[in-house]
Amino acid sequence: MNFERAKSIILIILVGTSIFLTWSIWTYEPEYDQFDQSSDLIKIKSDVQIVSDVIKPVSILFHGNGQHFQTFNPDEIGKMEKEFSQWRFSGVKEISVKRLQRKFDDFVHEDGSIEIKFSDDVPIALYKTVLNITDKDAPGFSFDRIIIKQKDISGNESAVYFVSYDQEKIYQGMVESKRVRDFMDDFYTGSYSKHPVYTAETINSKRTLFVPEKSVKINKFQYYIDNLDIGNLKNALFNYPKYVRQDSVSVGEEYTDGTRLMTVNKENYLISYINPAQKSKLFDSSSDLLQKSIDFINDHAGWEDNNYRFAYMSENEQRVVFRLFVNGYPAFNESGMTEIEQIWGKEEIYSYERPYFSLASVLPSEGSVKTLPNGREVLNQLKSKENIDFKSVEDISVGYKLNKSLDSKLVTLVTLDPTWYYRIGDKWFIVPFDEDSGGDQSGLE
Repeated sequence: MNFERAKSIILIILVGTSIFLTWSIWTYEPEYDQFDQSSDLIKIKSDVQIVSDVIKPVSILFHGNGQHFQTFNPDEIGKMEKEFSQWRFSGVKEISVKRLQRKFDDFVHEDGSIEIKFSDDVPIALYKTVLNITDKDAPGFSFDRIIIKQKDISGNESAVYFVSYDQEKIYQGMVESKRVRDFMDDFYTGSYSKHPVYTAETINSKRTLFVPEKSVKINKFQYYIDNLDIGNLKNALFNYPKYVRQDSVSVGEEYTDGTRLMTVNKENYLISYINPAQKSKLFDSSSDLLQKSIDFINDHAGWEDNNYRFAYMSENEQRVVFRLFVNGYPAFNESGMTEIEQIWGKEEIYSYERPYFSLASVLPSEGSVKTLPNGREVLNQLKSKENIDFKSVEDISVGYKLNKSLDSKLVTLVTLDPTWYYRIGDKWFIVPFDEDSGGDQSGLE
């Protein structure tokens, strides 16, 4: 065998070995232990909210036999939502108030009806993602309550009403009568025995409010808190986070890229952000503004255990507010520790203020039930104060006053103390009882 032939044989062996090894790598399937998807060892946090998670009714009013009843129970409200979200609405149109042949307020609170109330006007173009509206060209409008009337159940289809209380606008959609009848049987019948009685109070010619006849017993709570990831917020608010400079200031920390500024207030656990370069811009519709605001918080997992709900929107100001709710009741704090507020600019967020904590675990405590005065006492207090324009009051509600403190281990706690509140415009105030020495008159948005 000459040398050249030997080289050829060796080359053939090497090429064959290389081909075999390559094939073995490509076709190799290692054996893995079966992954137990029920294991608690790996958890991925999901904090994305859809419209039905954030835009929710705040209370349900029942009008029957000349009396009024109300519930704030989130479980009951959730069952109602689930039911009416499965209805098919058709023939949606505006109803003339003049055609009703009675006063607008009488129509809204009519005997034999259920009144599903929201915090503020909700654009139907956005809430259509919750409801099943079959009309291709349904009119655009906003509403702050859905009304179902027992007397309007007849034939194959029955009317359900969308009402904007401030604008005195009424829209009607038709729903299969069997669905509406079953709904009234499930929720309206027997509501008298399940819910407390409320008194109707005429505030002015265009507004009636409802307050409980008896004193209200409600739990107060204490929570340990967890902090949100400041890094997520920084990455969401700055286009180039790695170029952001961090400085210590008296209240906590500041982050800036030379234009935008984010301040972390460590005393009140608040984030305040502003981008002065942004100029205001009107969105095409209120639904665009609200959807953009929801998406923005989704982008940095900022809902804090899903306890925040849509509370207020001003299209002129390009401003949207989401509020902390606990057990169905709104929470308030004079420093803004219970609100997520956004103001939008031309291309980006202009101003963003929010807490960066979440309610982690509730502490067991004795004597946690607090008894609040009845509604008549609340009304009398509001009427007796010279510095309160009673005819301008737009809402009265029990809410939680959030205060922070430290325990013996220097761990931050927040206390949720039940309190009566009233609203004028978009600002909430504590009802000033005599023992409060005039009460807190600072506005809580």
